[in-house]
Amino acid sequence: MELQSKNYTKALDIFQDCKNHLCIHGVIRGLIPGRIFMADDSATAMVASTEGIYLGGNPDNDLFLREMNSLLRHEIFPKLDTDDVLDYVVYYPQSPLWEAKMDIVMKDLYAMKSGRMTFSHDLGNTDAPLADSVIPVDQKLLAREDCIGVDDVLEEISNQWPSLEAFLDKGFGCVGIEETERGPVIVSWCLTDWVVGSECELGVETAEGYREKGWAKKTAAGALALARKRGLTRAGWQCWSSNAASRRTALSVGFKPLAEYPVLFGWTNPLNNFLVNGNYYMQGDGTVGTQKDYARAAWSYAQALDKGWDWDGMASLYWNAACLFYRIGEKERAKHYYRIAVEKGWDGTECQTAADYVYSEADSAAIALELAK
Repeated sequence: MELQSKNYTKALDIFQDCKNHLCIHGVIRGLIPGRIFMADDSATAMVASTEGIYLGGNPDNDLFLREMNSLLRHEIFPKLDTDDVLDYVVYYPQSPLWEAKMDIVMKDLYAMKSGRMTFSHDLGNTDAPLADSVIPVDQKLLAREDCIGVDDVLEEISNQWPSLEAFLDKGFGCVGIEETERGPVIVSWCLTDWVVGSECELGVETAEGYREKGWAKKTAAGALALARKRGLTRAGWQCWSSNAASRRTALSVGFKPLAEYPVLFGWTNPLNNFLVNGNYYMQGDGTVGTQKDYARAAWSYAQALDKGWDWDGMASLYWNAACLFYRIGEKERAKHYYRIAVEKGWDGTECQTAADYVYSEADSAAIALELAK
């Protein structure tokens, strides 16, 4: 059943130990938009928010898990897709029982596995002044018409907060500004994703061309200083396990690793999700032990490409499908996708540059010669 907001606190006991997921407690306290569903025996629950799907409690309730699967497939993910939310992440307790039951929760959703890391900062010794070119995010900054990048910051705020007014009331953050010939440019920002009680969680972003130059560290340090001045006692930080740059930034400003765990993720639009599955299984993910699976990748690409869903004619998707079907011995299907790739402008250039998500193994040239016959 879905709880009414006035009864959200009924889920507190189930998620009491989820200290590394501040979002859950924000939803329960009514500070973050979300929905909560609880099994009739009050032993299992699911929290749904734009940040993620969180499961907790006793996994030994197949009926509830099947109901949650139906809800995700037919209501929650389609609504996220309609709202232009590109992807989702599903968090679940790390136990063999829960791991075994995730097939029920995610049936026919074709989610993929990856890893997440959580960091924590106790906000001690964070009263240092802001670095040069780092300023707080406030109404004055967000109203500046001379500063390039303000729209990006506003978009980030709108992705995380119910309104700009809510952010200006409860949230905070810093931006890094560089003076250029075009005028002042916001090149990095660190903002609160949310504030719950005396805790907050931070997210950081740096524009391409300005990365690995210390901007993320400066803006993150600034946001931590603002958190301390507001009387907060703890800050959280999350990133994908594969995001080495985010991990380095967190450690550089005093965050301590709290947990690392597997999650499931996917794209809210089913056809987009099939293409992402194709990319995923073509490459594999060593961080969670997912091996390359050319057959599964080929099948996934075909589910979308055969419906004409190709991200506005991206030729490399057809090239990938051609190579993968060739590798599993289906040469006629391989030639079919190769012909379409060529029609859409494929010339092999992306293989030479080893572009991300393009099949570019040692046999690429040989496959191309064979398929061109």
